[in-house]
Amino acid sequence: MRLFPMLLSLGLLPATALASPACTLPVTLDARQFINVADPLYRPDNPNAGRMVQVSFAADQYVLDILGTPVHVQGSYRYQRHAPHLGEIRMREAFPGGTAAYTLLLTCLTDNEGMFVFTQHAGPIAPARRQNSGRWTLTP
Repeated sequence: MRLFPMLLSLGLLPATALASPACTLPVTLDARQFINVADPLYRPDNPNAGRMVQVSFAADQYVLDILGTPVHVQGSYRYQRHAPHLGEIRMREAFPGGTAAYTLLLTCLTDNEGMFVFTQHAGPIAPARRQNSGRWTLTP
């Protein structure tokens, strides 16, 4: 169990190396929307790898749509910006079949786009614990 946070930290190292000190993550996600794409090669057994996901944030709630599918889920989140170019979103959602809990670690490449490391801690779709990486884009 102690190994998992260590692996999470190691997984973040390549992403933080890509972070540009000239970019800035938003201070809040309230009333913002992301389009995310998970890397299909990083973890091909992730059932959503390569899919485009739209996430709309409001207060401490969000709505997630897996584009091109009928999947529409709601959840709660907590966002923390650790540095201007490094942030973390802790998410919990009522996914069909059970509750999913995961973290997105964000780095920015510009003020409107960047990379993420996705770590699912628990969920109804196997494998219940998994990681992936991808790109995020903040929509206007």
